[in-house]
Amino acid sequence: MYLIKLKHNFDISDYVVNETFVSYGITDDTGFKGVKYSAIDTPSKLKIFSLIPEEYRQYFNISVMEINWTIPPHTDSNITATINFYIKTGNCTTHFYKLKSEIKEPKIPAWKPSSQTTGRMFSLDDLDEVDKFNANPGEIYLLDVSKPHSVRRPPDVMYVDRVAICLQSKKFNFNETIKLLEATGNL
Repeated sequence: MYLIKLKHNFDISDYVVNETFVSYGITDDTGFKGVKYSAIDTPSKLKIFSLIPEEYRQYFNISVMEINWTIPPHTDSNITATINFYIKTGNCTTHFYKLKSEIKEPKIPAWKPSSQTTGRMFSLDDLDEVDKFNANPGEIYLLDVSKPHSVRRPPDVMYVDRVAICLQSKKFNFNETIKLLEATGNL
């Protein structure tokens, strides 16, 4: 299992984007293309954190993820599980993959973002798709970002506007986070 849609929707429209603390992508003469994570302020913070039992909330960080381009297959750096509250989806599809059985060591793609730490990039040639989803605004998904995944924009769209509030953990993995969400009745 690579993803779970939570049973409740939650619309978040009251937030302020602060400084960007990490971004992955490329900058060319047309500007930045990729994903960036920024700190946010929101009066909805307590409601967002209510998905997690109070004694474990300290192990989760909140940020906003903004995507304007296709994001190639990768695993996240220093994050083991994320709960995404989708605000804008840009009609993008999130794909999850596993390594092809015959691949012992995946190829290293031609480029790797300098800000990437424990995560890595993957070549599509080394992967088999195992799951995918299209989120709608207001939906909430738990994602196993330790597994290779990508975000693809619609083929007829140059730039997208995809935004999600992220509740991310460096301590709890996907399966442990499932148990926390079950404890609060959110699965």
